[in-house]
This record gives sequence, structure tokens and C-alpha cells, in this order.
Amino acid sequence: MNKDSRRNFGVGITIFVAIVCLVSTLVLLSHLNKEGIVFAQSDSNASKFKAIRDQYLQSWENFGFQSIFDTYVVGGTNRGYGVYEEHVSNLSSGSNASSVPSGSNMSNVSSANTFAPGETMYLYVEPVGFTHSPSSESANTRYTIDISADIIISAPNGTELASIIDLPIIKVTSHQKNTELSLILTLTQIKPFPIGDYNIKYVVKDKPSGRTFDITKEITITK
Repeated sequence: MNKDSRRNFGVGITIFVAIVCLVSTLVLLSHLNKEGIVFAQSDSNASKFKAIRDQYLQSWENFGFQSIFDTYVVGGTNRGYGVYEEHVSNLSSGSNASSVPSGSNMSNVSSANTFAPGETMYLYVEPVGFTHSPSSESANTRYTIDISADIIISAPNGTELASIIDLPIIKVTSHQKNTELSLILTLTQIKPFPIGDYNIKYVVKDKPSGRTFDITKEITITK
């Protein structure tokens, strides 16, 4: 066999092997589909998911603006929805009993709600029922979530001691109607609170709709 013949023979073998591999692949895919494995149906699955989500969002709009969960957390540990480290005070052990003022209700307050003078308080909140305010762009609609809060500090007898009004919490615009949202409501003791018990009322406001909900926490400040 001369050189040209060998070259042509080699090319022919390569083409033949490629054809055999292609046919084998198609046969394998056909067999897998018969066994119930679905290929290349991402568009169909996406449509099904969208239909389920649309049903959920219809219920969402009638559910009402409210908190389904809230707790004090360690600052800087919140990394998204459900990702946080719960605040647990190191001041609530028996060795600190002498620091609790006479008449304090500290024994009725969770250690998560016990803080040192000057310690910043981070309240993690999971709200539901907030508004997805659509943009005016008809070709590419986006949705804005805009939430603020009032924070009112009172003595146990109800006397208001201080307040922060219309504190911006979150304003975000998305291509989707996001529902898994977490908030952090931060209260900084610019001047350390005197040792004692306090009621902290958080009035969370859905600005597009004007709807609100309240969260009231009993806290103790102790050394």
C-alpha cells in the first residue's frame, strides 16, 4: 500500500469511528428516555415552576404584612435569609447576679434579650406580605421593596424614654418578586442605657402600601 493509500485509509477509519460514536450516543439517549429520564426540558420545568410561584404570590398578596420570626442576633453574623448566630448574653450567669438591680424582671427575660451598657442590639426579622412595587418600565418590569421602621424605647410602666422615627431598613429593586427576605433592625446605645429593664417597640413599615406591624421586646441592661 503506497503512502497516499494509507493516508486515505486512515481518514476513512477516523470518519467511520466518529459515525459509530455518534450513533451509539443517540441510541443510548433514546434508551435512557424510555427508562423515564428526561432530557432538554428545562423550558417546560421553568414554566411549571413559574405557575406554582404565581399561585404562591397570589396568596402572598392577601396574607398580610407581618413578621413570622424575629430574634436578637450577633452583629455581623447575618449572611442572608435564615443565616445568623443568635445573640446569647455572657452576662446572664449566676456570677453576675449581684449586677441585677433590685426589682428587675431579668429572671423573666431570655439571655438573648440581655445586653451590656453600650452594647448594640441587632434584631433579625423575617417579614412576609410586603409589597413588590412595579416600575413604570413596561418592557422590563422591576419590583421595589421599601421598608422602614420606628424604634420606641419605654420603661416597663409604659413611659416613653426615646424614639427613632422612619429609620431606613431596606430598599431594593429586583427583576423578581423576592419573598425570602430578612431585615436587621439596629439599635445603637450612643449613650449607654442605665442598668434596668426596658420595652423596645419596633414599628416596621411597608412604605408602598402604608401597612405596618409591631414587634415588642422586653430587654434588660446589666453589667
